Amino acid sequence: MRAGLLGLAVALVLTASLPYVRTTDGTHCLRWPAGQLVFAQSLKGYPPLGDAGFDAVTHAWQSWQGQMTVCGNLSISEGPRSASRSIGLLTDGGNENLVLFRTVLCSQVVDAGDPCLASASCGNIHDCWDNPSGILALTTVTFQRQDGVIVDTDIELNAAQAFFTTVDGPPCDPAAESLSCVANDTQATATHEFGHTLGLDESPDPSSTMYRYEAVGETSKRVLDPGSKQFVCDVYPVGRPSQDCLLPDGGPAASGGCSSAGTDARPVAFLALLGLLWVATRRRRR
Repeated sequence: MRAGLLGLAVALVLTASLPYVRTTDGTHCLRWPAGQLVFAQSLKGYPPLGDAGFDAVTHAWQSWQGQMTVCGNLSISEGPRSASRSIGLLTDGGNENLVLFRTVLCSQVVDAGDPCLASASCGNIHDCWDNPSGILALTTVTFQRQDGVIVDTDIELNAAQAFFTTVDGPPCDPAAESLSCVANDTQATATHEFGHTLGLDESPDPSSTMYRYEAVGETSKRVLDPGSKQFVCDVYPVGRPSQDCLLPDGGPAASGGCSSAGTDARPVAFLALLGLLWVATRRRRR
């Protein structure tokens, strides 16, 4: 793990004994402003899955939009597929909230003296997975430091090492994975990652969509758990602004409600743009 510039904290909110955990910068909880949120899938997709791979990602964000329709203030949608293979906030006017599969390890294509190693940019430059093995997917969130408002988010899926599938069952034998059984479920993985794009951190509850581990053959994270649904209602209340670090009753978060423990977020860049200081963070998933 490369050295970070700013540590993140998590805010644990308990609602009827069902936890959800919000990502914070120690002062503000990350969230989008009310309105439109548009994602784009990389045109390259993941060829072994064909259209089923695109459909699985679409179904993943639609799970969150379904809850937004019930009680939220965001309208989540999907735009045209993108030729871009770059994650992070782009300042050239072509920025997108991108979802893409990385199909090769950076260690396989990057020379030892490549300058991208020092700038942590090998993933974008060489279109490769530049993260530790055992990490199934990673979400990069860029937000305004002064208020925690999110301005960009991107999801990478580790198809260089994971075996992604789209069928409903049965679970694969780990020694005999195939596209006709469930190995690393694309929709379940993407649904979890879309939670991070909205400002959720990992949950300690094994039954949560946001629990950080996913077993081979698991599809349960395709469906939002009650705590994640409550997060949408609390943080993105219909007809109201998106909420900072507040309790469900609208009051301020209790003292001590934030902690630096239990998060795997990693800052990767500070970007000066339009006179504002933006912070990008990486969210990892095993």
